[in-house]
Amino acid sequence: MTYFNLIKLNAISSTNDYLKNKYKKGNVSDGDLVWTINQTSGRGQRQNKWYSDFKDSLTFSVFRQFKDIEISNPFLISLIVSLGIHKALTELRIPNLNIKWPNDILSENKKIGGILIENFFTKGKLTASVIGVGLNLNQLSFQNIPNATSLRKVTGIIWDQQKLLDVLMQYLHRFLFQTNFQNLDNILIQYNDKLWKKNKRVAFESNSSNFMAIPKGVSIEGKLIIETDEKQILEKDTNQIRMLYNPNLL
Repeated sequence: MTYFNLIKLNAISSTNDYLKNKYKKGNVSDGDLVWTINQTSGRGQRQNKWYSDFKDSLTFSVFRQFKDIEISNPFLISLIVSLGIHKALTELRIPNLNIKWPNDILSENKKIGGILIENFFTKGKLTASVIGVGLNLNQLSFQNIPNATSLRKVTGIIWDQQKLLDVLMQYLHRFLFQTNFQNLDNILIQYNDKLWKKNKRVAFESNSSNFMAIPKGVSIEGKLIIETDEKQILEKDTNQIRMLYNPNLL
């Protein structure tokens, strides 16, 4: 049973762009989910490319409308989608899962998936989101991407796209359509409980230099709260700093 309007395509440049074009033309519906076997030009955060091998990845996008729902901060969408995917993969017994700020999904300290959310506003109010999800399923090698992994590598199982999507849709429906968007504290607590490297000293990249700091949590505005080596507590957004995998920068 599916809770979404499933649109399956053999190949497309970007599932997010497909839904955005439908939105601009006025022919998109709440709950439209576009799944492609082969995404040729996927995008990640900071305009990074999302590389997906044919049939070895799962890539899809969801359109969610917030017509009668007041969303106080757009980062809430990132919170609930990350939690939904985390919960689904936990049910599937994917080991050592974490969320790397702001919205990468990790297993065994390596990236197995990412989320790209593009929001639409009317008079300053969030009215809709296109939510893109990419997961590495069966790849065994990641040339020049040492911090990536796949579900197959961490479990030894060959994964079926359709079966995995079926599980993900159940949890995304629960989180996207049944969440109380006013209960901010509970959502944020759940996200921070799963935050990668929380309370551990890790490496960061900024516009001026690389440095070490301790992530303490994420604010409801989506800023990462860090403690510097000088014991300063700072809040930084994704335009200011980026968490790195390499702990030996300094």
